[in-house]
Amino acid sequence: MSHVIVGTAGHIDHGKTTLVRALTGIETDTLPEEQSRGVTIDIGFAYWRDNVTIIDVPGHERFVKNMVTGACSVDIAVFVIAADDGPMPQTREHLGILNLLDVKRGVIALTKTDLVEPDWVELVTEEIRELVSDTFLADAPFLPVSSETGDGIDELRAVLESEIEAAEARPDRGVFRLPIDRAFSVRGFGTVVTGTVISGSLSSKDEAVLLPSGDEIRVRGIQTHGQDVESAHVGARAAVNITGVEIEDVERGDLLCEPGYFDTTYMIDVRLHALADAPAPIKNRSRVHLHLGPREVLARVVLLESDELAPGGSELAQLRLEEPGVAAKGDRFVIRRYSPVVTLGGGIVLDARPTKHARLREGVNKGIRLLEAEDPLAVLKARLQALEWASATLGDVASDLAISEAEAHSLLDQLQTDGVVVTFASGGQNRYVHAESINELKEEIQTVTAAHHEKNPLAAGLRRRELRDHIRRRVEEAVYETAVDTLVGEGRLVSDGPLLRLSDHEIEWSGDQAAIRDGILKDLVDGGATPPDLSDMTSKHAGSPVNEIVEAMRSVGDLVRLDDGLLFSPQILADIETKMVSFLRDRGEMGVADFRDLVGTTRKYAVPLLNHFDAAGITERQGDVRVLRGD
Repeated sequence: MSHVIVGTAGHIDHGKTTLVRALTGIETDTLPEEQSRGVTIDIGFAYWRDNVTIIDVPGHERFVKNMVTGACSVDIAVFVIAADDGPMPQTREHLGILNLLDVKRGVIALTKTDLVEPDWVELVTEEIRELVSDTFLADAPFLPVSSETGDGIDELRAVLESEIEAAEARPDRGVFRLPIDRAFSVRGFGTVVTGTVISGSLSSKDEAVLLPSGDEIRVRGIQTHGQDVESAHVGARAAVNITGVEIEDVERGDLLCEPGYFDTTYMIDVRLHALADAPAPIKNRSRVHLHLGPREVLARVVLLESDELAPGGSELAQLRLEEPGVAAKGDRFVIRRYSPVVTLGGGIVLDARPTKHARLREGVNKGIRLLEAEDPLAVLKARLQALEWASATLGDVASDLAISEAEAHSLLDQLQTDGVVVTFASGGQNRYVHAESINELKEEIQTVTAAHHEKNPLAAGLRRRELRDHIRRRVEEAVYETAVDTLVGEGRLVSDGPLLRLSDHEIEWSGDQAAIRDGILKDLVDGGATPPDLSDMTSKHAGSPVNEIVEAMRSVGDLVRLDDGLLFSPQILADIETKMVSFLRDRGEMGVADFRDLVGTTRKYAVPLLNHFDAAGITERQGDVRVLRGD
C-alpha cells in the first residue's frame, strides 16, 4: 500500500494537537515554547502505522504560513472545529487553503463536545455543513468527539482507517522531488533534511541536487517513521542524511531533487483562483507572499486577462518572484496579501519556465490555456507549439513536464508517429519542433526568398544568413537550418554554393542589361589571359548596374570571378588550365614566371590565377613553385 499523509486543519485552540494525541498517543508539540504556551507554532508529526503519517499544523493566524507548509503534502484532511466555538476565522482560512491545494478527501471532527449540550451540537453541525457545502468536505464524514472523555475517538479512528484504505495513490511522475520542511544536524551524522517525497524515489548512495543553491549532495542514509530504509518512494515522509552541504546551507522550502530535471525560476504562469471570501480583489501588480510547497517568497501578481480579479473569480496570471523559486507544472500554490497578511487565493502552476508576457494579449493567453489540459500528450503539443520557431531536447521536455526521460521519449515518439512533431539532429542530440511551426517557417522562407527575387531580378539568390535576417520573427539557428535543408530536399529551394533561390527562379534581363552582358562576354573572350577587370567594366559602362550584372553572370556560369576583381571567360580559363597541366606533367613544377610566360599574361593576373587553381584542387604550392596536386 502506498504511503498516506493525514493532516489536521482548524482554528487555534480547537483541539487539533490533543486529538492527534488521542488517536496516536504521540505528542506533536515538541518545541519548548509550544509546551509552555500550549500553542502549536510549527508543524508536528505523528506516525499511525508504517504507511500513515499525521501532520499537525498550527491554528494561530500568525502561523498560517507553517500551516501551508504542512498542508501542501496532505492526502486526507481532519478538519477540526470546536463545538463550544463553532467556525472561527482560521477555520475558514484553513478550509480555503485546503481547497486551493486540491486536497480531495477529508473528515470533519467536531471536538470538545463534552463542553456543550446536545442541542448546541446540532446547531453547530448545521453551521458547519453550510460552511463546507461548496468544498471537498461537502459529503465528508462528520464525527462529534471529545479527546478528554474519549467519546467518538474509536469511531473517528475507524472512519480514518476507511478513508486511508480508499485514498488513491499519488500520481508519480517518476522524477524524484522532496520539498524540505525541516533541516537539522545530528552529531556524528551531519545534516538531515525531512519532507514528503512528492515524486519518484530516492535510495541510499544516490546523488541529488539541492535547489535553489544548486549544491550537489550524496545520500548517506534514509529513515521513514524512525526506521532505517534503503529507499523512500512517492508519498513517504522521509528523513534524509546528506553529505556535501552544511546545515546553514539548507532552508525550509529548498528542494532536494534528481539532477538534470529542475532549475530555479523567477516567473511562473498559473491559473489563479481568488477565494470567494477574500477580503478584497486581487489587483494587477499586487505584491504577495507566494507559498510554493514549504517555500515562501515575495512575488508580484501580473494578471493576464484583466486589471483585477474579484473574490471567487479565476484567470490566467504570471507570478514574478523576487527570489528564485522551484516549481513544476501541476504544482499547487497559495498567495497571501503582503500586508496585512491574509490568504487571497491560489491555484495551479501551468508553466514553470515561461518567458515574460505582455498583458491582455489573447494570442499569449490562448497558448497558456492549452497547458491546462490534463492529457500529457495535449500538454506536450501545447508546449512545443508555444516554442514557435525554437526546438526542445528530450531533457527539456522531461524537465518542463517533470516526468522521466523514458516517459518523455514515449510521448515524443507518439507525437512523431502522429505527424505532430519533426525530429532533427543538432549538437549531438535529437531536437524536436512542432510540425506546424516548421511548416510555417518554411512558408516564411519561401516568401522572403520570392520577395528578394522580385526586388533583385539580376541576383541569383541570397545568402543563408541574409535570408535569416529578413525573417519576421526570432528563429533558432538549428530550426532555421532544418527548414532550409527540408525545402532543398523537397526541391522547392535550390542551394547554389553560398546562395539560396527558389527552384523556379530565373534571372530576368532587360534589353539594356542583356546588351551589357553580351559586351562583357565579348571583352573577356577578346582579352584572353589579360582581360579587363571589374573596374575597367565599371568605367566602360558607367551608370549601369555592372556589379549586379557581373554577379548574375557569375551565378549562371558565364564568367569566373577571381581575387582582386579579375574576371575571366570560363572557356579562356579552361584553355589556361589545359596548358598549365600539360606543362606540369612534362616539367613537374612551375614558378610564377613560368606560368606568366606560358599563358602570355602579366604578374597581375598570374598570381590570382595560380591561387584559383590551388583552391580548385588542381595544383598545390610548394615553396615558390606549383606542382600538380597528388603528384
